[in-house]
Amino acid sequence: MEKSKKIALFTCHDDLNYGSMLQAYALGVAIKKLGCHVEYITYRVYPKQNKVIKFLKYIVKSCLELTGIRIKNNPFDFFYTKPFSSTLEAFKSFHKHHIPTSSKIFYSNTISKELDLKEYSSFIVGSDQLWSPFTYERDSRHPYFLDFADFPTRNSYGTSLGTVYFSDEYKQLLLNKLSAFNHISCRERSNSAMLTQLLGRPVENVLDPTLLLSSSEWNDIAKEPIIDGDYILAYILGEKNTITEFANHLGEVKSMPVHYIATRPKYLGYKNVLKGIGPDAFIGLIKNARYVVTDSYHGCLFCINYHIQFYAFNKRTGSINEQDNIRIFEFLQSLQLEDRFQDDSHVTILPDHDYKKTEQLLHQKREASIAYLSKCLQ
Repeated sequence: MEKSKKIALFTCHDDLNYGSMLQAYALGVAIKKLGCHVEYITYRVYPKQNKVIKFLKYIVKSCLELTGIRIKNNPFDFFYTKPFSSTLEAFKSFHKHHIPTSSKIFYSNTISKELDLKEYSSFIVGSDQLWSPFTYERDSRHPYFLDFADFPTRNSYGTSLGTVYFSDEYKQLLLNKLSAFNHISCRERSNSAMLTQLLGRPVENVLDPTLLLSSSEWNDIAKEPIIDGDYILAYILGEKNTITEFANHLGEVKSMPVHYIATRPKYLGYKNVLKGIGPDAFIGLIKNARYVVTDSYHGCLFCINYHIQFYAFNKRTGSINEQDNIRIFEFLQSLQLEDRFQDDSHVTILPDHDYKKTEQLLHQKREASIAYLSKCLQ
């Protein structure tokens, strides 16, 4: 494969989420291993504005707040508060040193004119929940259908739809948006099957990018934790008490301390809270844990890659099919690990898992996924 090929990647590469940033890192590394240069396109869904308009908006917002009218904030604005300042800086540092990005920032009202299509040999929409109807409802200006320009080649790697329920209207939108893609793949089997039927062409099921890299390759960036002795790691993105209660119970049974990564303000007051954790430190914490309790899809994936004993929960309340709940169980099932998934109403401590068979299945899926990725680069 020619060294001169340059690949443009589209995904949520700078979100303050361990899974999002690490899947971006992994896809870039996997493509570079196949002999290509990579560049994530830095994109903002809001229109580009001049300084005068920005200043006027700031004045209006300030005046409204002085009169008691509050502007709706992002639910993750807490990352910009003092208790999370060290975490924010750790994410920024990792992104700066490990995620190759475009030198220019593109906006929804400028990208079609300013992105030079001739600069790249292939365009790939990366993993994460980029084709979710919830994402599209929040802002249809996102670039993840690559419909803002006449691309010479459009591909997707492991793109998720974030749910198993779709309206007829959204299915029609998917049909219209994805028909022009050269190669399409999803990381969830159910999504691959649905799109195969909808589009009338094969949509491959591939691994999440984080599993394209072996544990030894992740060791290249993993930061060793400063924790003495065995420990249980609680990596919880939601706020369900069921999960924290189980983590503490497991700690009592195993006579090990439970360390909580500070993912939300709720966990700041917990004993052994871990603050200032960047993506590289996150990997090191999982790598060295004796057990992991998590409601995170990527938390499970890193445990599997490192052969760590783990317990998986739904992040959201409701049935297993609620929004993106299904993705964890579905993947665990594909590796014969569904017993690691816990029902909120009936949690149990399990015997440790032997990863021999799991590693064989994972190796087969990794080879097939890399073969698919190679096709996207041709």
